[in-house]
Amino acid sequence: MGRRRRKVLRQTHKSLLRYSAVPDAVVVAVRITSQRDEVSQDYVMVVACGNASCRLRREFRYPTQRPEIDVYNSFVDEFVRTGG
Repeated sequence: MGRRRRKVLRQTHKSLLRYSAVPDAVVVAVRITSQRDEVSQDYVMVVACGNASCRLRREFRYPTQRPEIDVYNSFVDEFVRTGG
């Protein structure tokens, strides 16, 4: 008699997407870019939709570099708060 073999459970790890979802639309077309401002030395993070009909664009300024997921969450919070 043999014993039953157990099923091996594997964990999947999700990575951060380069493109994120637009809160108002169904498409996944938001791109986050960053650059450093020469005058104020702030980091300018731009959240823009790549969909031609959407034209959604927001700009955030931070004194230090922030991860893209934090900028995206700030964008979604502001989008929900202002209603679009």
